[in-house]
Amino acid sequence: MASPFLGVSMPCIFRVTAIWRATLIGALALACIGAPPAFGQDRKFMSGYAGSLPHAPRDLARTYFGDKAVRGLIYDLEAAPMPRAKAEAQLAGSGATLDDLIRVRLIRPDGDLVRLGFSYFTAADMELIHGMVARYAPSLVAAYVGDAPRLNSIFAAYNVPTVDPKRLAFALIVGVGLNWQGLDLLFDTGYRKPILVEGPDWKYSFWASEEQASYDYRGYYWGSTTFPAGAANLNPNPVDYAFASFGDPMSDPRMNFPDLLDTHPDQMTAPVRAAAEAIGLHDDLQFGETNVLTAEFARQLGPILFALRAQPQDAKKLATTLATTPGTGDLAGLERDLQLLAVTGYVAHGRDGRWTLTAPVLDRQDKAMLSAALAENRAILDRWTKGHYAAMRADLTGLTALRQGVPYEALYTQIWHELFGRVTRELVERGVVADPHAPGNPSPGSLPMVWRTSIYNRVWQ
Repeated sequence: MASPFLGVSMPCIFRVTAIWRATLIGALALACIGAPPAFGQDRKFMSGYAGSLPHAPRDLARTYFGDKAVRGLIYDLEAAPMPRAKAEAQLAGSGATLDDLIRVRLIRPDGDLVRLGFSYFTAADMELIHGMVARYAPSLVAAYVGDAPRLNSIFAAYNVPTVDPKRLAFALIVGVGLNWQGLDLLFDTGYRKPILVEGPDWKYSFWASEEQASYDYRGYYWGSTTFPAGAANLNPNPVDYAFASFGDPMSDPRMNFPDLLDTHPDQMTAPVRAAAEAIGLHDDLQFGETNVLTAEFARQLGPILFALRAQPQDAKKLATTLATTPGTGDLAGLERDLQLLAVTGYVAHGRDGRWTLTAPVLDRQDKAMLSAALAENRAILDRWTKGHYAAMRADLTGLTALRQGVPYEALYTQIWHELFGRVTRELVERGVVADPHAPGNPSPGSLPMVWRTSIYNRVWQ
């Protein structure tokens, strides 16, 4: 079975549980991988996937990238291509073959030579990219700041006064707009064309970038996690809504959904753990996880949130509203679910006894607003990209992988993340969107969104 990719950003750890491997799709994942000594120094890399992943480790690029002999070969290829026979000799006894590296697209054959074949960035490359980002990000920030009145007028059609408009702006500008729609626009226009590793029912791209210890990624809101997404849904009886979280590399483990599904209680904050244990943790037999909120739990939460999108309600009225909805449980169970949604930042309990939304939940009546926001965002990105893409590319002609023959379009997925990540931080600082690190956020560094897939159903690519 194919495994849609988990899109969680992390600073120096990569946590993938069975549920993530099997059901989640995201835009970007980061991990720090310690490297063996090379060139007189220890080298550390962040690396990640985008796409749907296979279960078999032999089909995953990271399996080989973490190998000492493979990393040594890659280091040697930074300077120049190498004869195939020499590369094979260098890998002897490592457990990895050159054919393996070619199959997962780390290496590209070129006659009797081999070259780097993937999105690979040295520390010098990252310094070059960060310099470019510092020059070009301000103009994209300015485009969003200048268009903020128009965007805010569009968001005003979302008639849920208990949801902070800045949180809606964060979800739709940062999460959907710059991340998902940005990637889609760049793919559709040919500016971005990732190198894919493909197999039955799965395909992904892989990248690695060397760490710069002095570079701070806090506030780069470039990671997302989504479920259901693509072909991944609850089985049987798939649902018609999805959960997403958007966050920076410091936000893991996120205390929102879908990340909390199949997260072990020892990774939860104390309030979230208490609320989750009150509901009841179970073994997820389908995905091999024990003592967790299972993926099936998502079926209980959606109807609650959409009912509160319609109107604030006390628990008794909400129980009546949901009486005909399968899987929502009795009044006591509903109150426990509401408590979990409260401590994770989705709802609040008012003095009048009614529950209200505090996180963006988009239902069918929000389609016109969402469509208008996406159209405005696409116009901003289209104008900006046409005006800056060529100049940015000219500034990056010295990239290692580019000199090895990897197309710039294949490198641009990660370059775009570096760029729009910087933009998201500045939009937060300018007050255009909400601050996920603001005091009181139960999941520091990330914010959630829930929506009907009938009004937005992204094709993940």
